[in-house]
Amino acid sequence: MKLRLGTRGSALAVTQSELVADELRRRGHEVELVRIKTGGDVAQGSLARLGGVGVFAAELRVALLDGVCDFAVHSLKDLPTAPIDGLTIAAVPEREDARDALCARDEMTLSELPAGASVGTGSPRRVAQLRALRPDLRFVDVRGNVGTRLARVADGDLDAVILAAAGLKRLGLADRITDVLPILPAPGQGALALECREDRADVIDALRPLDHDPTRQAVEAERLVLSGLGGGCAAPIAAWGRDGTLEAGAFAVDGSTAVRTQIPLGEYAADTAVQELMRHGAADVADLTATRPSRLEELHDDSSLWRGEAILAGVRVLLPKADGALAAGIRAAGAEVVAVPLTEKVPVRPAGELDGAAWVALTSPTTVEMLATLGLTIPEGAKVAAVGRATAEAARAAGIAVDLTPTGESSAAALAAAFPDGEGRVAIPGSARSSTVLADGLRAKGYAVDQFAIYDVHPVAEVPGSVAVEHAAGQFDVVAITAGSVAQAVDLHLGWPQSTAVVAFGPPSAAALERLGVEVAGVAATQDAEGLIRAIAALGTERS
Repeated sequence: MKLRLGTRGSALAVTQSELVADELRRRGHEVELVRIKTGGDVAQGSLARLGGVGVFAAELRVALLDGVCDFAVHSLKDLPTAPIDGLTIAAVPEREDARDALCARDEMTLSELPAGASVGTGSPRRVAQLRALRPDLRFVDVRGNVGTRLARVADGDLDAVILAAAGLKRLGLADRITDVLPILPAPGQGALALECREDRADVIDALRPLDHDPTRQAVEAERLVLSGLGGGCAAPIAAWGRDGTLEAGAFAVDGSTAVRTQIPLGEYAADTAVQELMRHGAADVADLTATRPSRLEELHDDSSLWRGEAILAGVRVLLPKADGALAAGIRAAGAEVVAVPLTEKVPVRPAGELDGAAWVALTSPTTVEMLATLGLTIPEGAKVAAVGRATAEAARAAGIAVDLTPTGESSAAALAAAFPDGEGRVAIPGSARSSTVLADGLRAKGYAVDQFAIYDVHPVAEVPGSVAVEHAAGQFDVVAITAGSVAQAVDLHLGWPQSTAVVAFGPPSAAALERLGVEVAGVAATQDAEGLIRAIAALGTERS
């Protein structure tokens, strides 16, 4: 049977959908992922018929009701407890780890975090329980996809963040977990829900074999506790069914008090748990109906608040180069970035030399790397110019003092303009594919220029992972092209889906794309993360 699986474009949503799709394919079904655009593009009339459901879940559900897809995969903890007319949860696969995880700097555990450490989480449930354990910590309200939150720790902005262990494991990021927290999880955490139309018996029959009865019984009890206590989406309520036991609790957000119960997991366990919690004062301990003005930021961890303005929140970007500072910079603007190198650098025997040069101009961090690979050193007495901040930082890290870096724009033209008028020879080692913009600009200022290659760039033999499938399916909003060689590699391995906007890192990349006949939607004004962010934001890209 051919099945259309509706998914959002985030890494976590796609990963979870692919896990389910693979299980169905093993059972002989053909599964096509259909990306459902989210973030407000569903008409208000459509949303109104689903009541007060969160936007992301609502738009997937609208797609199901309208026949755009056959079924959808939800994170069960994000799915409202109220049923929707016309839809049914056909299967709940076996649960992943339900616990909450700490991802801290320097591999610290919860007990090792120093007093006053900043811990990022947007969950009142997590904060309420952790304040009881560590009242000396400072909790910071954060949003954002998993990569964005982890980046805040790596960048030093936060000491730690709290994330669901299940999401980290599904994304292959279990190594980022520094501690598993001794707190009760959200109802349904770690479980998935496979939802379809209730009148599609054929789809229900196809999905039903993926149902894991022990998981379904546990999460149904947990969700009944949530709805029985009031079900507010921001209420500090927790429940966990495991090992034949249902444990549930309601917590004061300041960590001062809590009401908990633990009973055997059975048919009426949820009702009993709710009665026990209410009898012991749950309604006095916590606001059981607490909600947020909008759940847009909460569902699937995809809308980003990063130190203020997140101008690319919800935009999914394919960056065909190794993960690093550029990818991190784009993530900082709220985008979800999939960084995967499609080219590889190959050293070549230099046709020129550095000896005798008055200046050596470094045009990229790769140039710095290749100088070391080839054993080439800056001549004594020569001054060094770097095309931009990233290159200058790479040079200094390699022990090379930098005398000149253009202020503002990072580009060959800006570096040429920054050079003083002069004479003598300037050596420009770099890529075999480098433009002559810098060399031409320096010759116009009176320099003798020796531009020569110390490396070349070739396409990789094959594209790693599922990037080709996702790209072909239009699951990226933008592909960012950072060099002509990258454009050629994308052309060779991936092609150019019409639904994906192409943004060039600068005029040379744009020219390379135009030679390939590719329509360029935007060009970065500066060759750095900020320039690329602004170019993408200017597209008015439909956010997912």
